[in-house]
Amino acid sequence: MILPKQPILSSLTPFTRVLFAILLMIACFAITFFIGLALAGPLYGVGIADITNALSDFSDPKTLRILKYFQVIQSFGLFILPPLMAGFFFGVNPFSYLLLNKRSRWQVYLITLVLMLGSLPFINGLVSLNELLTLPESLKWLEDWMKTAEEEAAKLTEAFMQMPDFGSFLFNLLLIAVLPSVGEELLFRGLFQRLFREWFGNIHIAIFTSAFLFSAMHFQFYGFLPRLVLGLMLGYLFYLSGSLWTPILAHFIQNGSVVVVTWLGEQGVIRGDYENFGTTTNGWIIAGSFGIILLMLWLVGYYSRERNKQDFVGENSE
Repeated sequence: MILPKQPILSSLTPFTRVLFAILLMIACFAITFFIGLALAGPLYGVGIADITNALSDFSDPKTLRILKYFQVIQSFGLFILPPLMAGFFFGVNPFSYLLLNKRSRWQVYLITLVLMLGSLPFINGLVSLNELLTLPESLKWLEDWMKTAEEEAAKLTEAFMQMPDFGSFLFNLLLIAVLPSVGEELLFRGLFQRLFREWFGNIHIAIFTSAFLFSAMHFQFYGFLPRLVLGLMLGYLFYLSGSLWTPILAHFIQNGSVVVVTWLGEQGVIRGDYENFGTTTNGWIIAGSFGIILLMLWLVGYYSRERNKQDFVGENSE
């Protein structure tokens, strides 16, 4: 009799799996970063010592190309490779371990679209609330540092969002929508949410913890609260649907809508910009948006349970 294949690190405890995953992230990021750094010179015609100084001028098209290049490197090294490798070490197959082999019903994907668009007023309302939060006087130095870092991140985002042609629009969809939606969901939902559930034994604590890390790793203090809620939505989408493709789609809609709105604004098709997209001060609309979130998540769970019932009946009728 052929015994089933055992995962390489199946004997690790949940806590040591979390530590191993963190070390794997550090190792993968360091290796891919230095490889990317070594290749940047021949690709862009600059020396390694000159790259840091060259990345301070966001108005320079060459600088933006280098920055986008390193953004792609970071997506693979920090978010995509570590969970895939962890899936190989912790499970028999990375795709099945991360639940990439599961598909949801088409109704779930449609509900996910409504969820993400309908949640915009509530999420953007949390941005305004988050801006009112301040740290204690003893931590003012930390708040000042976070403000400065966020201002620099805003400048970089504004530079990235410049799309003079259709080719730059498609590349931004890849850079801002496709890679983050796949990579961050692989890491925070596919890997860490599962590891935290094994560690704490409670799915709700696991969802909150992974959402907290998801928000914290963006290092944006004034976007922490809305991103935390977004992480909770993505976590429950993953849990309720049983497929990682559902939060990947939701994350893609969230980021992709920003790119599309910006592009349409630059083309003169619509007025406004991505920062004001879905923003309102109407309390009823914000409350209704929160209601949409709850209703859509319930519907995702309902249709996912119905599919599981049908699959169970089909398997037992064969």
